[in-house]
Amino acid sequence: MEAGDRAPREAALLWGAATGGPWPDPAALDGDARHMALALAAAQAGVGLASPNPPVGCVLVAGGRVIGTGAHLMAGGPHAEVAALADAGARGEAVSGATAYVTLEPCCHQGRTPPCTAALLKAGVSRVVVGVRDPNPRVNGGGIALLRARGVQVDVGVLGGACAAFHAPFFKLVGTGLPWVAFLLDPGNRPPPVRRIGLAMRRCAEAVIIGRRTAELRDPSLRDAWPDPAPSHRQLRRVVLDAEASLDPFRQVWRHLDRQPAMRATLDAALPLAGVEDLRPGPGPNGLNLDALLRALATRGVGRVLFEGGEDLARSLMAQDLVDEFHRFRPEGPPMPLYRDPVLRWAGRARLRVAIPGGTWEVLNRRAGDP
Repeated sequence: MEAGDRAPREAALLWGAATGGPWPDPAALDGDARHMALALAAAQAGVGLASPNPPVGCVLVAGGRVIGTGAHLMAGGPHAEVAALADAGARGEAVSGATAYVTLEPCCHQGRTPPCTAALLKAGVSRVVVGVRDPNPRVNGGGIALLRARGVQVDVGVLGGACAAFHAPFFKLVGTGLPWVAFLLDPGNRPPPVRRIGLAMRRCAEAVIIGRRTAELRDPSLRDAWPDPAPSHRQLRRVVLDAEASLDPFRQVWRHLDRQPAMRATLDAALPLAGVEDLRPGPGPNGLNLDALLRALATRGVGRVLFEGGEDLARSLMAQDLVDEFHRFRPEGPPMPLYRDPVLRWAGRARLRVAIPGGTWEVLNRRAGDP
């Protein structure tokens, strides 16, 4: 790999893994699968930006050529189908008779924007290929049924497994009211590749949470420092679990960062910290009711949460069945005791292992592995 290509390729690898991949490579596929893989690639641009909506991707194809590409990048903004139609129009392409490849079933209800089914029908799309059905009760097969009733050919399930995995955070939010939770085990002195992994995961999330002890030992700012600038509407909530409100006010995490508000989860009626919002989720195991905290964040539009911390926080979250993905760096040498912990035994199957200097980065997904 040429030196000039290394950084963008590493960034693409980290971003794909942080968004739930690796995802199918369009270059290795053909036909419908290739075009759905392109739609999935487009959809990744909306992760961390579209919540509480899903980051859908859409590709329009006519005569075997891609004539338009779109992604949903902001709640209240154009959905992927509308963005792809606009892209085709900007290219001067005729959409009538084209095929639309969409990672998630097109919506059929009026929300903050008009239904995508109406936009596709108006444009004269003759075929729609859907990756996975939308379980949202306001859709739930209604978009597919409406398109078919109007004479559009609809095929469902192309790269269905990959699309379902990509949209799993949205499915969880719709089904449970809880955001998707990733846990990044902090090994202390993190090697550079692990630090970059952490930055990719922060960009994917709308909230990053640490415990008081991590805040004291590392004094992180928790800022979103992924290499590419974030759009102006993006927010990353920086949360510290501080049940007794004992963390001093001089920590970096409390400093003002534009569009990255600081929050404190606490039990006590503590003195307020300037510019810091207090959340009071109530008592729970090991101090705070983390389920209630996650639900409070979900009401603020948070669809993905990243916890960064050590063994105690990992055990507490996993014992309460609150973790969906577990990311860890396994250094070379004998396994650490953490990996033999009965509470973590469910995480025995990795969906991704990447060799990096000094060890292996593992991503373990409970809902894609052990039941």
